[in-house]
Amino acid sequence: MYPILVKFGEFTVHTYGVLLAAGFLLALWVALREARRQGIDSNIVSDLAFYVLIAALVGSRVFYVLNNWHEFQDQPIDVLRFWRGGLVFYGGFLCAVVVATYYIRKHNLNFHQMGDLLAPSIALGQAVGRLGCFSAG
Repeated sequence: MYPILVKFGEFTVHTYGVLLAAGFLLALWVALREARRQGIDSNIVSDLAFYVLIAALVGSRVFYVLNNWHEFQDQPIDVLRFWRGGLVFYGGFLCAVVVATYYIRKHNLNFHQMGDLLAPSIALGQAVGRLGCFSAG
């Protein structure tokens, strides 16, 4: 386990955050390549990825706070301090799925085609992100 990648005085770069970001960027790159190959506007995929990223971060934090409210009841402002840790995968995944479904329907996209396009990217991003979880312990 290697939770801290680099530390410069008070500034710390955590391995988890780096691998999570790398997983997202790698997944986005794969999805954009596949979108171009299938003739789908890459801006649609980029916009979807942005909304899904925000939804995943918010959902993962909300689920963590709900599961661990005892940590926040004395200092509720700490709910906003997500950089101190506290994200739950399934909360992020559920919120991301809801937002992605809404986006796909709102833009009249083919749900199955988008699912086929995004599935490999989701799996790849998840695999790299899980390496970050492993490194964090």
